Amino acid sequence: MGVLLERVANPSTLADSWKRVLANDAEDDVLSAGVRRFARDADTGLDELRERLLDGGYLPARLARVSIPKEDSQERVLHIPPVVDRIVERAVLSVLTPLLDPLLGPSSFAYRPGLGVVDAVQEVARLRDEGFTHVLRTDIDDCFPSVRVDRLRRILGVLVPDPELMAVLDLLLARALHGPGRRRNRPGIGLPQGSPLSPILANVMLEHLDDRLRRAGHPTVRYGDDMAILATSRDEALEAGRVASQAAEEIGMRLGEDKTDAMSFDTGFCFLGEDFGTRYPPVIEDRIDVPDERTVFVAAAGSRVRIGQGRVVVERDEEELLDVPAGLVARIVCFGPVGVSAGLRNWALSSGVELVFCSQRGRYLGQVVSGHVNRVERLRNQFAAADAPDRFLPLARQLVEAKVRKQAVLLRRMMRKDTAGELAESVQMMEGYADMLPEAGSREEIMGLEGAAARAYFQAWAVCVDPAFGFTGRNRRPPLDVVNSALSFGYAILLSEAVSALVATGLDPAIGFLHSEHDGRPSLALDLVEEFRPLVVDQVVMEALRRRRLRPEHGRRDEDRGGVLLTAAGREVVVDGYERRMLQMTRGALPEFAGTLRRHLYRQAQVLAAWVEHLGPGFVGLSWR
Repeated sequence: MGVLLERVANPSTLADSWKRVLANDAEDDVLSAGVRRFARDADTGLDELRERLLDGGYLPARLARVSIPKEDSQERVLHIPPVVDRIVERAVLSVLTPLLDPLLGPSSFAYRPGLGVVDAVQEVARLRDEGFTHVLRTDIDDCFPSVRVDRLRRILGVLVPDPELMAVLDLLLARALHGPGRRRNRPGIGLPQGSPLSPILANVMLEHLDDRLRRAGHPTVRYGDDMAILATSRDEALEAGRVASQAAEEIGMRLGEDKTDAMSFDTGFCFLGEDFGTRYPPVIEDRIDVPDERTVFVAAAGSRVRIGQGRVVVERDEEELLDVPAGLVARIVCFGPVGVSAGLRNWALSSGVELVFCSQRGRYLGQVVSGHVNRVERLRNQFAAADAPDRFLPLARQLVEAKVRKQAVLLRRMMRKDTAGELAESVQMMEGYADMLPEAGSREEIMGLEGAAARAYFQAWAVCVDPAFGFTGRNRRPPLDVVNSALSFGYAILLSEAVSALVATGLDPAIGFLHSEHDGRPSLALDLVEEFRPLVVDQVVMEALRRRRLRPEHGRRDEDRGGVLLTAAGREVVVDGYERRMLQMTRGALPEFAGTLRRHLYRQAQVLAAWVEHLGPGFVGLSWR
């Protein structure tokens, strides 16, 4: 029996799916007859459904055709599955979403965990503020009914590694659709509008269209089949329309001619119910959750941190630089020659406040954390796993794949008309390296593929970064330009948080599974931060570069050791962006989990601890679009 079909037929999965069907049907306060009948003995019905799914006896029933009048005297035709089939489809959807959603690009906003209309509207506003002046507004003509099921089936056959589940999908895809007058659509054409599975399957099909536009340098915001393609002129918008039309034809679909038009922010237009202009709607900074306790960053050379009368005080040359209530401080991060009083150290240890020390260049040195109890058995298991290649190599491959996939997401987000070709080539190279990971048989081979992907990734950065920065690729120890200095600075802060998260779970940050023990470095913390580097630090630095918050003058030459150090203003830009990013609320990145990105870092540390103990489903990288 296939693993994925077993998940679909799991009693808890089917029970949750039934609850969703029931809740959806009850939204208008009137339950349908089919739902009422199933509810009379739902437990027995679910048990019988589970047996049919597992023994191959499940067959979907006919779809019910429902016509809904529209304002333009036409009608909207829905094809509604019966209750049992809706339960099956929702169960299949819950299993397929973590598998398929990460493969969708950053253009798609509908029917995806953690994304919605507000996110799509904000993305259009951000692109407008980046300098785009026009849009091509368009949609797909008869989107669901025009999906080529044969093509979709071939795509799913590659993406869904479970023949038994594919057999169920084949049955669902083979159901007949009836057009006006109960006329049956041509065989192999159409997804039922009204089926729980149809939206994600349509997204999978339309990813070809998104990808073509992205590779041509046309940023696109698509909500279902409704699209806004951004451009810098009317001619460029019309060119984007030609690209979109050709891409749609390649998958057997076509743009809606009556809804396709080039518009500008100056004259205004409507998208997803929002009226857009040159300044409205405004870009709202990332939705963040500001905690009661915050991090104090101390980077003033020669300063000293002390505690007195319940307040944390930073001083330099008898000048008070900061004075905050001690109860509001969760972490203190010191960069370079910063002194810490004995009283502050003792208070931090007794209060569970972390003291982190980094070099002036931003290299992580170490930290002081309060002790952890009841961790002996977990440490034994960690050491045993680190000595067993059959255990740590699969995890190491997953860690690198999660990182490379997120690096590719960031490059896709960066694609513009003048850079799309080079970035698309880099993404293709990186995905090729990621595809080779399952064959890597040692740490050295895995790290070799990671290094090759990183080189392709930062070569693509060089195409996007203003030449005034002198950035030609990743370098460190010392960083030779402002961009590399900012990256190293952000990575050091992130690494310190990873150490804290691992200590909190009872793991030893020095014993890694991807990174081997070397020179006392926190190898497991380096493992943990891999997927968070592009997700947090790279995103922050690139955003600061694009918005010109980080500038060449934010670096100064280190006359003693060479390289470039960030100025106080440069460090402030990185720290501010980093904190806002870590406090950003997100959902959908991990199944059934929501919270700040900082909470996600701690959650992934807990996942590693569970993996060490042979508990839980194992490591799963965060989904980022």
